Amino acid sequence: EGRTRVGRGSQEDGDANAPEVALQVPGIHQEHAIVENTNGVVSLKATDAEAAATTFVNGTALQAGVAVTLTHGDRLAFGQCIFVFVEPSKGKVAELINSGQVTYAAARKELQGDVTGPSEEDLKASKQLAEELERKAREAEDAKEKAKAEAEALIKQQKEEFQLQMEQKQKQWEEEMQQRQAAEASEQAAAAEQARVQQEELSRLQKDFEERQKQAEEAAQHKIEELEKKAKKAAAEEEGHRQHELAMQKLEEQLMTVMPLVKEANLIIQELQRPHRLETKMHCELTAEGKSGAVNVAAAVMLNGVRLFEWNPETLENRVFILRELLQRAEEEGLEAVQDLPNEEDPLWDPIEVERLIGVAQVLLEGVLLQVENKVDARILSSEGQAVGSLTVEIVPIAKDGSEGIPDEEVVEEPEELLGSCMKFLVRVPQAAGLPEALANDVRVEYSYFIDEKPYLRFGHNCNPEFKYSHTFVQDPVTSRFLEYLQSKLVFRVYGRDAGAAEAAEELARKEKPKEAPVSPAPPVEEPTSTKQEAPAPVSPPNLPGEVSQGGLRAEDAPESPKAPEVVQGKSQASLRLAAEEAVGHAANHPPPPPPPGKTKFCVIL
Repeated sequence: EGRTRVGRGSQEDGDANAPEVALQVPGIHQEHAIVENTNGVVSLKATDAEAAATTFVNGTALQAGVAVTLTHGDRLAFGQCIFVFVEPSKGKVAELINSGQVTYAAARKELQGDVTGPSEEDLKASKQLAEELERKAREAEDAKEKAKAEAEALIKQQKEEFQLQMEQKQKQWEEEMQQRQAAEASEQAAAAEQARVQQEELSRLQKDFEERQKQAEEAAQHKIEELEKKAKKAAAEEEGHRQHELAMQKLEEQLMTVMPLVKEANLIIQELQRPHRLETKMHCELTAEGKSGAVNVAAAVMLNGVRLFEWNPETLENRVFILRELLQRAEEEGLEAVQDLPNEEDPLWDPIEVERLIGVAQVLLEGVLLQVENKVDARILSSEGQAVGSLTVEIVPIAKDGSEGIPDEEVVEEPEELLGSCMKFLVRVPQAAGLPEALANDVRVEYSYFIDEKPYLRFGHNCNPEFKYSHTFVQDPVTSRFLEYLQSKLVFRVYGRDAGAAEAAEELARKEKPKEAPVSPAPPVEEPTSTKQEAPAPVSPPNLPGEVSQGGLRAEDAPESPKAPEVVQGKSQASLRLAAEEAVGHAANHPPPPPPPGKTKFCVIL
């Protein structure tokens, strides 16, 4: 019996007030929690509300001042540290682990809240579905082989029946001929006529047999083709299910990596008394064919509810490493030592992403293939899968005389008849509607067409922008690859300027004060006798994040290839990691400038 204190250990050795269980991790207070044993009953109690927010029993946060009774096998979490409560009278910790009753993965999932992996029932149902799809594919293949064998047996049976019938006829005819040969000469004419009739009957039977055999072969081939389609469909469903399971497994692994880092980063940021906060985001990408692609996990950096930028898992891991260093430095030197850091040493600073992807709209091109007009208000879906407005798109085929719409005399029955001809169609984007107000600034619509590497752009403003855009595409000649392209979708990406992020960027730019470097006195120089003074050259103010300079790019101002930053003696490991990250990011985000106008095929439609 007794009481055991859990808290953050002191930096000084021999501290009498140090807790019995000392944890040096983010989110742990000096007096964090108390474990008390009363008459063999063990309970856990958090000292205050802040400590209760980072203390969990079996994934459930404690309430300040409320004791929770512990039982054998309970999982206890203090910040990012996980423990297992073992009652010696009921077993050992090795038995809990070997039996699978307690695992680190299960305990970590309990801390993630609603984001959990598949349950046993889900795994069992998924396994049963995979077995059912495999069984269907196997049955379809067996049915195809059985049908093929039945068709071959039927053809063989018909052939044998025909041979038997021919032999019987031949035998019958030979007998009749022998009888007629013994008859009188006056009957020879009748015998010749009978022979002719027999020959015609033989030809009729041969033709009838060939027709029946052809029909049987066509029916068997049709049945085999149907069974092959079913087998391919079953195999495709099985493969789609397998790919879905792999994607969900990869997504769960990413979440299990990113979410603990986000939680740890928020705890460190709170202790450093910074106003930022990190949130876990999932984005679904679309392929060029308009199909759903990979689901990416990122960490969004928020400031007063405004998203400043996002980090991928690699950048997040790097920044958490630097935050740990800052927390250690704050514990040793005080919070003042880690306040007002320069941008190159601040792990929470990055250029603010003012322009954001509002969403994606998709429109089928099959109407061009069928030579009919397609006018639709396509839904704009965000990367989170939510509807964020609509985009009006009109795709109209053009006749040979240049008028909109295809007349009946120019309509073809099969798409293959268009090969080698000249095809024209019009893409018109009149407007968008219902865009989010926070992102409906400098709205930009972008899409790509066929094999063109250039994007086609259009700009607008407010929540219901009018683009009044139209463009005529000419394909001469039509190829099989182009016909395959017309079976896909035209993907429109809608971008907008985040008003909150732009305001935050301007606010940060106003707060930053340029530091003037000391200037050493220049040696005296004799001035000319003329009293005329030259006016100083004008200095352009620096651009805010997201702004573009109005002047042209001169040859001497063209950016060079990105270089690694110089390593200064005395810089911390965090500074070196940030410098390396900045060099890699600069190379990826700053490609060489485009050539001057008139020397490129790149086209932007405004």
